[in-house]
Amino acid sequence: MKTVLYVKHSEKYSDRRKLAGVSEYARAQGWNLQAVEKVERTEHLTELLRFWKPSGIIVNQSAGTSRIPPSLLVDVSTVFFHYPAEDGVPRENCVFNDAKGTAAIAARELLTLNLGQYAFVGWDKPVPWSESRKAEFARIMTLHGKNVSVFAPNPKDQRSDRLAATLKAWLKKIPRPVGVFAANDRIAGAVVSACNLAGLSIPDDVAVIGVDNDEEICEGTHPTLSSVGIDFFAAGQLAAETLDRLMSKRVRGPLFARYPPCRVVRRESTRRFARLDRTVAQAVELIRREACNGLAAREVINLFGCSRRMAEIRFRAALGRSILSEIRNVRLETAKTLLANRTTQLGFIANRCGYRSLAAFSVFFRTETGVTPSGWRNGLR
Repeated sequence: MKTVLYVKHSEKYSDRRKLAGVSEYARAQGWNLQAVEKVERTEHLTELLRFWKPSGIIVNQSAGTSRIPPSLLVDVSTVFFHYPAEDGVPRENCVFNDAKGTAAIAARELLTLNLGQYAFVGWDKPVPWSESRKAEFARIMTLHGKNVSVFAPNPKDQRSDRLAATLKAWLKKIPRPVGVFAANDRIAGAVVSACNLAGLSIPDDVAVIGVDNDEEICEGTHPTLSSVGIDFFAAGQLAAETLDRLMSKRVRGPLFARYPPCRVVRRESTRRFARLDRTVAQAVELIRREACNGLAAREVINLFGCSRRMAEIRFRAALGRSILSEIRNVRLETAKTLLANRTTQLGFIANRCGYRSLAAFSVFFRTETGVTPSGWRNGLR
């Protein structure tokens, strides 16, 4: 039995999902997977290697933190979770997010809002993945003839209250309305806090989108935060698969593999409506909350206090689709998010999306996408 060490970085959502993906692959291959806490000292790593004598190691380490020197691991197959060096050339085996693809998805979301100004708020250190997202976002906006402002947080402002205060001053200076792409959800959450401090309306004055779809952050802000979802579970499986290839000597390094973003999980921070029709905004939020709990179109229509025909006209004028279409769209997006986690049972997903049977859910999903839920999930591989 092969022993594989997994060096953890933190207990954040993204890191937990990566470990879950590695664990599933390890079980399928019959590996003895040992997860160890973040390694800070060279001596600590040397002792772990001597104790476990692993066939392979996966190191989950964040840019900007002290890194394990690859030179210490020349005698054991190793895969790192981190972005390549500043020049983009991998010098060791690594798995990392497609930063350019992530920026492109965020740019498309903000461009659909037809705002006059756009901005990027980076990580609090000039790390490669944040810089790559910034460069690609700026390139796409320039391609569309749009101006981009850039805010680079001061490393001394890592405390959320200090970061929000400096962002508040910056947001008041730049032209509005503005669409802000933040390096990740933690930074995006600080942007939302800054807008609240400054009395700026989200998304009418400032539309905000982050990255990672960390639900604890995204659902905990007010208003809720839109985000580019990343399938960290699949990233963990990709890292394990890459390590497997190295351990079997089928390939020689350095290897690198990108795990792509999924899609935008749209919440209140990028939903713009006509200022004069707040009822439409209330209707959309009701649909977002209750679409998967058996919400019927008539319950939404009741909010308008007018005829069904007039309610549909007002709703379609704001969103370009009917009330029922929006309910089905929310159910579909929820289903896709849940299907991205390959360990979630289809019956659970059907129930979570408001369907009493898997058969009814499958008919709905195939009608909307042209493929079955299982077929769509298999297409993610």
